[in-house]
Amino acid sequence: MNPVRVMRRVAAAAAVLALLGLGACASASRPEAMALAATPGLIAATGDVGYHSVTSVTVAGGSETNPLWVSAVSNADFQTALESSLDAAGYLGTSGPAMAVSANLVNLQQPMVGLDLSVTSTVRYSVTRDGTVVFDDTVAATGTATMGDAFAAVERLRLANEKSIHENIRQFIERFRAHVAH
Repeated sequence: MNPVRVMRRVAAAAAVLALLGLGACASASRPEAMALAATPGLIAATGDVGYHSVTSVTVAGGSETNPLWVSAVSNADFQTALESSLDAAGYLGTSGPAMAVSANLVNLQQPMVGLDLSVTSTVRYSVTRDGTVVFDDTVAATGTATMGDAFAAVERLRLANEKSIHENIRQFIERFRAHVAH
């Protein structure tokens, strides 16, 4: 066999192994990066509908991250971020009439390649009180991570996931506040 061909095959095999190694770096989205801090204009006060009333939060539709593939958003991480955000906004608690929030991650649209990676999350939120639906809406939000945020594409994708869910939760709380104020 020709030594040049052997070297080309070795180089090709090394390149494939290197690419597989990069794929093994996918990491799960972090709840603390998806959660909102206390944000002026989104904080409930005594007397507001829902103030310290959310007693349960359930999340469905997420998926665990496969380290050999791409970053995802798990139900547990999304739930932690949503609970933390509702707490920071003054909704989590047992002082008012009990409310339940459910969030269904309908879609997490992720790009396959790119320099700037934009992820769009679509979540259907439902809020019930005494078995009656008081809020039901679907929120779509986009988060983008650039090469300036992270060089590795798997890290940019994780960051874009986190930014998308963060923005999705922000829009949910904003819409919920506007809806129940009427």
